[in-house]
Amino acid sequence: MLRSLLFRSLIVGSVVSVAAFAQEEKREVALPLGGGVELKIVRVEPGSFRQGSPENEVGRGADETEREVTISRGFYLGKFPVTRGQFARFVGEMNYRTEAETGTSGGFGWDGAKLAQRKDFTWRNPGFAQTDDDPVVMVTFGDAQKFLGWLSRKAGTNVELPTEAQWEYACRAGTASAFPNGEDGVWHKGNAGNGTKPVGQKPLNAWGLGDMNGNVWEWCADWFAPYAPGPQTDPVQRASNLSDKPRRVLRGGSWLREAKDCRPATRYRNDPQSRNADNGFRVMAFQLATPRAAIPQPPAVALERTTEERDRIVVNQPDARAPELPRGQAVTRVSWGFGSLGCVCIGTALLVVVVVSLFRRIIRSGGGSAPGVSVPNLAMPGLGAAGGGSLSGPMRTRVVDDGFWIEGELPRGAVVSCRYLVNGQQQQSEVTADGTPGGQFVYTGSRPGNVSIVVVPGTGPTQTTRRGFPPASPFVGESDDDVRRSSSPPPAY
Repeated sequence: MLRSLLFRSLIVGSVVSVAAFAQEEKREVALPLGGGVELKIVRVEPGSFRQGSPENEVGRGADETEREVTISRGFYLGKFPVTRGQFARFVGEMNYRTEAETGTSGGFGWDGAKLAQRKDFTWRNPGFAQTDDDPVVMVTFGDAQKFLGWLSRKAGTNVELPTEAQWEYACRAGTASAFPNGEDGVWHKGNAGNGTKPVGQKPLNAWGLGDMNGNVWEWCADWFAPYAPGPQTDPVQRASNLSDKPRRVLRGGSWLREAKDCRPATRYRNDPQSRNADNGFRVMAFQLATPRAAIPQPPAVALERTTEERDRIVVNQPDARAPELPRGQAVTRVSWGFGSLGCVCIGTALLVVVVVSLFRRIIRSGGGSAPGVSVPNLAMPGLGAAGGGSLSGPMRTRVVDDGFWIEGELPRGAVVSCRYLVNGQQQQSEVTADGTPGGQFVYTGSRPGNVSIVVVPGTGPTQTTRRGFPPASPFVGESDDDVRRSSSPPPAY
């Protein structure tokens, strides 16, 4: 009788709520950020386009070689670049400080004549006045990743930076001209007045997207490199060592650039830690999240359980309510309402001791969770995988109710392919590590099982640098980290 009751309680403890994702084809969606602030995203349908520019396009760069590109999957893109007000909401809720704020030298703000580095130049003070509707600036690639992680948890789905192919496809919106909305639709050096402008003042493109050309440069997911030749499907450059120096791509031009530098084909590249007064970003998500499904009711049992706490067994994961327990130990937490049957607690407690002892032996025989040791998922018949996934080298995963953390020595820029089960269905996603010591969070919507992670080969920082590249040519009066392009592109590999 007691064994049957305990087994039923274990099954109940394994039930989790499910957040199913559906690619709802809503044209425009507002993501609430709290405090009355929201961020609008717009649906972009899949299709094909010609990336780059023709040889006769005015202002064309040598790194804009044309190629046919297919975007096979629709996505949602921020209607505008992330604004100062939206970023402030994130900062206030997370008590976050940007790299310009935590560094010793500040950022590159506008000193009245050029970009100059000063300690007091941060996103709060870029050197010119801004409203909450202006694009946020002086954010690094890492700052953008932190905002995206926060927004992913808010939105209930993975939110990322767009690839530069997605960005250009969305910017062109079916056009092939140098300026989809004409030069008058661009905020550039000639009309912006030495600073950003509130978003939404220029006409939207055919997708319903605004400020794609000019106002601020926007970080993309790619490392900069020459385009791979030939037709491509969903291209993204994950290798960081194909340029003169590892740099991330930015697109769109800015208030500090000539109109020709705000064309859809124009490519920029920056060190990921650049924090300039014309650098911002825009968000991308492949899918929306549906409301959480109802939690299935457990089978009826003879004893009534309290609603304050359910039985659960955590294997190879630390219990958030008992942080003193080391990883790799199993713990059973039981809270029952027995009424007049309180004496049954004694028998149940004895059985729990036996179960805990059994799991400890299983874990000891499974190799523990020391760095560099592969630990298989632990499972019980009828319960499925109860562990938190596998370890790769010094990395490990830590499962929580709405996703999991990748912990360990995961370098900035490394792309991790993740597999996991949600509601019994296999899911797969890729995340780009931001390199922070606290680890990388992957949102899954509900508690995942059978988590495994694999670093995509060729991603992350490299110890070697290719030689023979021409030197970079920074703009006058700009951060040395902010590079348009050299007079000739680096060779393709």
